[in-house]
Amino acid sequence: MRQGVSRLAPLASLCWLAACAGGGEKGAPATNAAASPPSEPPVVTIVAKDFAFEGPDSITAGMVTIKLVNQGPQLHHVQFVRLTEGKTYDEFLAALKEMKPGTPLPKWILDVAGPNAPVPGGEQSLTQELQPGTYAMTCFIDTPDHVPHVAKGMVHSLTVLPNNAPSAAAPVADVTVKMSDYQWEISPVITSGKHVIRIENTAAQSHELFLVQLAPGKTAQDLMKWSETYQGPPPGKPMGGITGMATGQVAYLPVDLGAGEYLLMCFLPDAKDGKPHLAHGMIKQLTVS
Repeated sequence: MRQGVSRLAPLASLCWLAACAGGGEKGAPATNAAASPPSEPPVVTIVAKDFAFEGPDSITAGMVTIKLVNQGPQLHHVQFVRLTEGKTYDEFLAALKEMKPGTPLPKWILDVAGPNAPVPGGEQSLTQELQPGTYAMTCFIDTPDHVPHVAKGMVHSLTVLPNNAPSAAAPVADVTVKMSDYQWEISPVITSGKHVIRIENTAAQSHELFLVQLAPGKTAQDLMKWSETYQGPPPGKPMGGITGMATGQVAYLPVDLGAGEYLLMCFLPDAKDGKPHLAHGMIKQLTVS
């Protein structure tokens, strides 16, 4: 779920739904065999609070699981960006200050998916392969005062260091979701229970997947109407997902879904008109049974 200074989608955010080759043993013959890859990706934990991230300043490249722990009363997500063309973290901060509502990020700022917003007090994990480089972790959600969390200090530098060691294999997925302009192609149908979803962006621009479980009897229209005023009980519960992912990227999302009605939503602003992608039809209701 993305809004705020750098992407500034016109819609108010949904933070309403609250309520990161050695030698052998002594005497053993020397060996030149390469080290075996780890059985599972390393886990990097990022703690989100109102309004700051607690997480590492550097990690190593390769397949990694990012776990977001939300300890704040507001919704928070982790949007990674990788800075290309030799740009620095300070230049990224300066670019944020110069952004105007509805304008896309400069081309040297590349979206890299992170865990999308779980319910406050909850967690969301995401596994993907990170390339070496200079990154920033950000939260673009805005509160009902329409001030994005990144403007309140929720931004943190991250260096992804080169790694010559073997990388863990990607998780085994049983569901595939392909994102295009402006829809999700899901195969097979998602059923209740635990799944690992392989999410691919085949579109020309970045997209996210924000998952909401609707309250009984509620619809997408109820949710959108409620988000205009934030009055009364929310019509759904945030279930996480992934933040903005650039074209060609792949990430693996673990989910545990009960039976019910769900919404998939993309709030990223369109590259052509600045409107959120859900205004172009990128909102989908799912029945999970």
